[in-house]
Amino acid sequence: MIRLWGKRNRCQLHSCFSIGLAKMASLFLFMAISFPYAQTWSVSSPNSDLVIEVKQDIVTTIASNQRNCYFRVLLSGDMVIDWSPLGLMTNDQNFVTNLTFESELETTINETYTLPSGKRSTYLNNCKELCLTFKNANNRQVRFYLRAYNEAAAFSYELPGTGSTQINGEVSGFTLPSGSTGWGHTPGNDEKTYDQFNAGAAAVTCAIPILFKTTDAWVLLTEASVYGDYSGSVYTSKNATKDVYQTVPISGQQGAISGTLPWKLPWRVAIIGSTLGPIVESSVVENLNPPCELTDISWIKSGRSSWSWLSQNTGDLNQQKRYIDFASQMGWEYNLVDDGFNKANVAEVCRYGEQKNVGNELWYNYTDVKTQAQQQSAFSQCRNWGFKSLKIDFIFDNWNENTNCNNNMMKWYDMTARNLAENKLMVTFHGCTVPRGQRRRWPHIMTYEGVLGYEWIGRGYPGTKHNCMLPYTRNVIGPMDHTPVLFTLGQLTNGSGSVRTSTDAHELALTVIYESGIQHFADKPDAYNASIGKPFLQDVPSAWDDIHFIDGVPGESVIMARRKDNDWYVAGISALGAKTMNVPLSFLKAGSYTVDLYKDSTGGTKYTMAKQTITINPSTPLSVWVNANGGFCCKIPDSYDAAVSTLHGSGNPASVRKNNGINRPGLYHYIRGDKRDERSLKSSSRILDLSGKEISAKNSRHLPQRALITVPSK
Repeated sequence: MIRLWGKRNRCQLHSCFSIGLAKMASLFLFMAISFPYAQTWSVSSPNSDLVIEVKQDIVTTIASNQRNCYFRVLLSGDMVIDWSPLGLMTNDQNFVTNLTFESELETTINETYTLPSGKRSTYLNNCKELCLTFKNANNRQVRFYLRAYNEAAAFSYELPGTGSTQINGEVSGFTLPSGSTGWGHTPGNDEKTYDQFNAGAAAVTCAIPILFKTTDAWVLLTEASVYGDYSGSVYTSKNATKDVYQTVPISGQQGAISGTLPWKLPWRVAIIGSTLGPIVESSVVENLNPPCELTDISWIKSGRSSWSWLSQNTGDLNQQKRYIDFASQMGWEYNLVDDGFNKANVAEVCRYGEQKNVGNELWYNYTDVKTQAQQQSAFSQCRNWGFKSLKIDFIFDNWNENTNCNNNMMKWYDMTARNLAENKLMVTFHGCTVPRGQRRRWPHIMTYEGVLGYEWIGRGYPGTKHNCMLPYTRNVIGPMDHTPVLFTLGQLTNGSGSVRTSTDAHELALTVIYESGIQHFADKPDAYNASIGKPFLQDVPSAWDDIHFIDGVPGESVIMARRKDNDWYVAGISALGAKTMNVPLSFLKAGSYTVDLYKDSTGGTKYTMAKQTITINPSTPLSVWVNANGGFCCKIPDSYDAAVSTLHGSGNPASVRKNNGINRPGLYHYIRGDKRDERSLKSSSRILDLSGKEISAKNSRHLPQRALITVPSK
């Protein structure tokens, strides 16, 4: 009886279990249909430190009950950008929700190119790109491109096919961790300060670029490769998702943006580093642009320019001749003839400049060169006169500053760049939007304003704190016509003038701190002739071969080095009280160097500058006392060794901290070498031998900045 009872119950149990399995299978099938399994993809940077992960899933905090595509960014295993939305809408298609995955393709991009101006002369475009192809419910395709650089994550879209369509909007964005600190400015006119805010505390809208400090990293949001088939954008967070900074067209963009298929949209970019170095040094904005379209760039020459408008107005022919004489005396390449000059005399200005070996630039109002016909006439005339470059100002659609980068204006920039190139004229854009890397495609675009610069002296210029923000924000994304180096205290052009707070040494250091393809110096000849820093002004370049960020804090200080040929130029500025700046010099070639250090004077007024001859070497940091709002600069001749330089984007001590227990002899070296060089440094005295040693979180923080530990494949 016991057996029969047991058998009967075993059968009942089996029957119930079978029914249960069937019900569970039905439930899982229902769940699979209702909530499909999240698909995931990933792509890593060339050095494997930065990883972009992509998934198709439901993220309820961003789009509840919608199965959309998202990405996030990890740096050395730590999440820097949280799950962030991907997708866009056209006038008749949805490329956001319930897309069907079709294919993936990963490629490696590894190219070099040269430009006549910028942070470096030879640019390395090295990344891994993941292309994901999806189709929507109407079988229309969309491609998501994601690029992982050592110091950046970028994405863009492509709509394949034929015909035309309209973009109604993107859901694209970046999700920053709550509690991050941000610095940005309101959209419209880009001549504003970068003000601090708390990410996630409130809904905000900021123009590009925006700098963030998270718990573990620094992030700069911007965009790249924006041309006349699209509009410039801003980043906005909404009340419902305050941490998600989504891409939206500027407020001056009227209606949808029309385009022809296939259509590749601009890049959305996050430049990322565990320190500020990878951000300040990055050239990713240029890398994300198309290659140069010009076959001959021999006529494009970077240079320094005298400029009378700010300190003495434009004046007459005689005044411009005095400024040309001064530029010739200084060895500067250009003189800028600005607003208010009588064009009847421009041919004489050019003739006189030729005699003095000084090229001239001529100012134009945007309304005078707004159309194709106006440009053909004006640019041809300027070429015949002998001008080398133009300055075009007040570049707004219908005088509305909110339109400075709408679709119409970006079309104008395309037309203007082509027409200028046909006439072999360089250009400075003023009263304009910020750059988005266009100088790779059009290297005759020497600089943009798009910054609150020294034209605001006398009208509430914010002072040295602003000076110490720009290297981490505006100047990261491209050349910046700030018009630096003002020794004169009272400025006549913009009202009654104002007393500056920066010291003379701070002003002189801006020649190295700020990068501009043509550097326009704002003060008058008398001020420069009377300065102890005149020799430095005569010598400092405007185009560089490399950059090395040393130290600093946004809004407080910055120390950096720039290289021209085999000479390093080192400079620092401060917005704080008097202090000592310590400058590591380990990036220099081995040896001892006697240099002229331009620094704040300990006597006289708070503005005065002294020149001190000192001896330095790579093993001993340079200690420089700077006054309140002070600075310093120097040139270190013949201090660069091509075999012992810097590996771009590799300076991430955090990557070392992840690899405790480095015990395999002979495999781990500290390398200071250019990625383009890639030569073995086994014979170099500058190898840091780590064989048999451990790198802990504590001592890895004290490795030389931008150290790289190489681990050969097993």
